[in-house]
Amino acid sequence: MSADRRSIGGAIARGKYHCSIPLIHQSRLTTLELGGIGKNLSEGWCLNFAVGCTHGCPFCYVDSIHKRFGRHRYGDIVLKKWGDYLLVPDNFKEAVRETPWEKWRGAEIMLSSTHDPYIPELKGMARVILEKALPRGVRFCIQTRSMRVLDDLDLLTRYRDQVRLQVSVATSDVEFARKIEPRVPSPADRVRILKEAKTAGIRTGVIIAPVFPPLALRPDVRRDLKELATMLSAVKPDYVFGESLHIRGGNYRLLEEILHEPIQSKDDFDELVSSVYRGELRRKGLDAIWWPESGHIQSTYKHNDKQAIGFSVGANGGNGICRDQRRTTGSGLKNILKT
Repeated sequence: MSADRRSIGGAIARGKYHCSIPLIHQSRLTTLELGGIGKNLSEGWCLNFAVGCTHGCPFCYVDSIHKRFGRHRYGDIVLKKWGDYLLVPDNFKEAVRETPWEKWRGAEIMLSSTHDPYIPELKGMARVILEKALPRGVRFCIQTRSMRVLDDLDLLTRYRDQVRLQVSVATSDVEFARKIEPRVPSPADRVRILKEAKTAGIRTGVIIAPVFPPLALRPDVRRDLKELATMLSAVKPDYVFGESLHIRGGNYRLLEEILHEPIQSKDDFDELVSSVYRGELRRKGLDAIWWPESGHIQSTYKHNDKQAIGFSVGANGGNGICRDQRRTTGSGLKNILKT
């Protein structure tokens, strides 16, 4: 499946905004020890250089943030359907030039947390950033779903000790992927990104997310995870994260419009699917890290090397309830996910 750049709800609206300098900002997508929410996606820093993401994945939480907090800064464009708006900075060259990259020497930055840095509309911009930052000792966790990251493989290989390349994939089912990731390369293509990066000696990771409950288009959750584990076992990424689907803003409404069926929020799905996820990946010899919706993450491996994060964790589970909301229905999926 090749990426389709046609609009989802109409013509893609494009515009400019004035980004703040420096380009690097604090992020909560980091470890609990650093005051974050338990996701090992940076050392407390992120670098975003666009508003919007034309991948248009309807499960994404970012759209609700832009609509709630960004309208006063970016205007009514953020009220358009997610995936159908994109703003790029009118001062990008200035921001790259004036960011004091040396300040973050040795620190790991997430590129990026609110958009894919390698969507076609941002062609070449990520490389401009990396060419400035990497020689100054900045480290990066690069998060993408785009094959275009391979255009920069030469640069990433040159600085392989400062980079880990991470892709996300929600399902092994191609038809289901076309629905929930409408402009994203196929799951198999994203695994190929990992393979090429791994061959080049770059540390690689995968986020299996969001893991959906059973649906008519993809009824068997366990089989889906098993097939993903099989696909990934051929590459053996350095680490694998997993996370179930959670209610974020209007993402359930958008998904139900696309899938033409309701998505039930089961009160124990998060706990049950985390067990299935860990079991299937460990059978393939892969370290499985689960991000529970709530609950304590317990590491089974303590490490001193901050670059070595491919450790296994267990979770107390989680109740499947989104923070600050109380919607739960049904009695859970024990029969469906029964081992």
